[in-house]
Amino acid sequence: MKKIKSILPWTARIILSFLFLLSALAKLYPSPKLGMTLLEIKQLIPMGFDACFAPYFSRFIMGVEISLGIALLLPHFLKTIVIPISTLLLTIFVGHLTFEIIQTGNQGNCGCFGALLPMTPLQAILKNLVAIVMLVYLYFNVQNREKGKNNFFILTTLFLGSTLFMFGLTPMEKCQKSKINTLQNTAIEVDSSTISTVNETSENGSESINKKDTVSKKTENLGPKKVTSPFSQVIPGIDNGKKLLCFFAPGCDHCQDAAKSIAQLSKTTPNFPQVYVVFMDEETEKIPEFFKIAGKTFPSQILDPAQFYNTMGNSKDTPGVILMWNGNIIKFFDGIKTNQFDAAKLKVELTKMK
Repeated sequence: MKKIKSILPWTARIILSFLFLLSALAKLYPSPKLGMTLLEIKQLIPMGFDACFAPYFSRFIMGVEISLGIALLLPHFLKTIVIPISTLLLTIFVGHLTFEIIQTGNQGNCGCFGALLPMTPLQAILKNLVAIVMLVYLYFNVQNREKGKNNFFILTTLFLGSTLFMFGLTPMEKCQKSKINTLQNTAIEVDSSTISTVNETSENGSESINKKDTVSKKTENLGPKKVTSPFSQVIPGIDNGKKLLCFFAPGCDHCQDAAKSIAQLSKTTPNFPQVYVVFMDEETEKIPEFFKIAGKTFPSQILDPAQFYNTMGNSKDTPGVILMWNGNIIKFFDGIKTNQFDAAKLKVELTKMK
């Protein structure tokens, strides 16, 4: 029994250390740049963090998690500093996740383990509560080293080193607020069933979008009244006539499947909308292979991860496929769940637009 009691505290310390380290390192998946961007765009900015401050906070909090994960295995100020700070951090996370569930429900990825291990807010709360119980157990079953043997310099060096490592891992780009939160509700989402039937001759999908008018005034006047969509800030000409705007990641299997379905549909559907692809600046060397898999090449451009999600919408996920008419959003597919791209549904919407 005594042997078990001596083993349990170390077992708890190892498990907690692993959780803190995993929480930090998982946020770097699938790459440090993309992982941190997703944390900032999907988690911090929706929480109210300033877009220019979020990159600093994301690196700071990950540095804290790494330093706590290592400090839990060290003997210095374990009971008076390390365990209380760890408990406080997890308690703050639980409070935030509880508020999030009350506000929006138990949905989406909480971001605790980044994109590597998606968890709902409720799952994250349960995980954190278990960790808090383990920390409380540790508090009453470990002792600080004798006075004079604790080394505060080691803890401060560990924290500063972990934080500087995160800042050095992915240097921050200059913040441009004009590029932040570009997706506003200026584009009107139109129920295509209310659109009157018109005859339209649209350009072939393989044509590139010209920065000047790509559609005649006569064509622009067909369908719903023309509005200025937020996408036009990044993609000139996207508000002219019928367009199919796609947000893809080159290495995403679901994106490749969506592009393949769109290419096939464009070959069998008369007057198919012009297709334009926006790629995330991640694994861009796979773009030629992407179009090879799709079976057709579409005009495209590349955006860095932050601008990519700010343009598509922070709450949206890839693959994103948007059917537009004169800047109005007719149908917005995104992600791989209930609102995922469906070629059959797109075909129905296109039939309504004729």
